[in-house]
Amino acid sequence: MTRQNISTGSSANDGTGDTLRSAATKINSNFTEIYDFLGTPGDSSSLASSVRFEDSAVLFEGLTADANETRLYVENPSADRSVIIPNASGTIVLDTHTQTLTNKTLTSPTINTPKVGTSINDTNGNELIKFAVTTGAHNEITVTNGILNTSPKVSATGDSTNINILLEQKGTGSIEIKKGAYTTVEQTANGAAASTNSHVRLNKASALAVSMDSGTTAGEVKLFTNKGAGTASISDSKSPSIMAGAPTIVLTTDSAAMLMWDGAKWFRITWGNKIW
Repeated sequence: MTRQNISTGSSANDGTGDTLRSAATKINSNFTEIYDFLGTPGDSSSLASSVRFEDSAVLFEGLTADANETRLYVENPSADRSVIIPNASGTIVLDTHTQTLTNKTLTSPTINTPKVGTSINDTNGNELIKFAVTTGAHNEITVTNGILNTSPKVSATGDSTNINILLEQKGTGSIEIKKGAYTTVEQTANGAAASTNSHVRLNKASALAVSMDSGTTAGEVKLFTNKGAGTASISDSKSPSIMAGAPTIVLTTDSAAMLMWDGAKWFRITWGNKIW
């Protein structure tokens, strides 16, 4: 209903304004619409017991009239703002309240981590994953999922060019691998062995010359298998040599060699059918 204004005439008591009855009818209609709009067709005491307007807040009494109320405020806006309540039923999420979130998408979330570490917990409140902060960090891990029959991947990423992923046990414990495999690259032409794969599969019908470069980290392992018809020679051209013992390893067809980098040289662990 459009607000009904009471006509007061052109001057006092000139007979052109609304009659007392007409004016009272408009007043009642205006008040009825206000009460109906506020959801309380009764009297003001009924309205005041549940919701009230204060100078800077909307006050909610709750189901029971007592000394406890909830006030809804807004911060002083520095620009025009829009707060949209979605077309759905649910509970408003508060930043410091313990609540369960369902079907939420987080875009660039920040996990606030104090010195003692912050954790993602299970339903019993026990830690599943804990986080620690490195001041000035530049490197991190990236987790990539995989399509059907394709492995998910955990990668070292960041600003550094060559970085390891460190899995560290606690105390004298060990890192257990249920089933392990070396990443494999096949080499069919003379040249340097791949530095980014642990297993190099040698496969050439004639003689194959493979050169070794320095390892990256002490304890790094390199495995060679020769499935080609030609004999493969693994050596280095550095001076002094980075191959401990004989500077060249010769692998005939269907033989293998495993080497370990000690930080300065490659040491043979196995070679051919011999155990060193």
